[in-house]
Amino acid sequence: MTQDPVDQPTTFGRRRLLRDGAVLVSFGALVAACGTERGGGTEPGRVGVGAPPPTLPEGTVDDVVLLRTAQSLEYTAIDVYNVAKDLNILDASALALVDRFIEDHTRHAAALGELIVANDGEEFQCANPFLMERAITPIVEAISGSDDAVRDVLDTAHALEELAARTYQYVVGALTTAELRQAAMTIGVDENRHAATLAIVITGAPEAYFGPELTGAEPEVSEEGILVPHAITDTFGPLGGVQLIVGARNDEGAREQFTLQTPAENTFVYGYLEC
Repeated sequence: MTQDPVDQPTTFGRRRLLRDGAVLVSFGALVAACGTERGGGTEPGRVGVGAPPPTLPEGTVDDVVLLRTAQSLEYTAIDVYNVAKDLNILDASALALVDRFIEDHTRHAAALGELIVANDGEEFQCANPFLMERAITPIVEAISGSDDAVRDVLDTAHALEELAARTYQYVVGALTTAELRQAAMTIGVDENRHAATLAIVITGAPEAYFGPELTGAEPEVSEEGILVPHAITDTFGPLGGVQLIVGARNDEGAREQFTLQTPAENTFVYGYLEC
């Protein structure tokens, strides 16, 4: 018959005393480490020895930043039109229109540059980097595999002119002096004329004069799944993004869709940005 464990005598040897004493010491150290008055840094913990993340510069949106952003859109349009010319797919009338628009955008960029310098800023004589990376580059890639590259080039040009027109409408309300607002309005008128001209070239007259949005209907889409541009789409000039559909149909019958956003935090050309 075996003895029940609870009836066995309790013995303490040297080894057990040393072992239990070590447990108590370790437990005491753990409690002390979890106390309310423990020392040490309060920064979040890090793994590894990599360099700390860079500190981004602060960006303030002022008159110069608005003018630099508008100037970057002028150079974006110039770059896109030059790419369109290099494709060698436009007829003589379309090329003449492109050359005229390049001339206008070059003149706009120069006028904005003078205003920037006059307001103690530095010109930004290149395309908008965020817009080029996030929109223009993938749009050009989509057009390269298109089933109608001429259609897509003209639609892209119209979208860019619409974006410029909406940008200047926003900038007019954000600039702080009457002189700068007047200059922005003058350029914005040209951008609207460019967009209206392209809409008529693409859609035809008089079909392109007034869009269905004027009567509260949805934007018109062609049988090919392409948005149909119009010279006048609303009673008041919109400020939101411009929708663009280009490229060939995929396996599901859809084409690439893009939204060209008017300037915001990511697209502003802040003073610390350089070409």
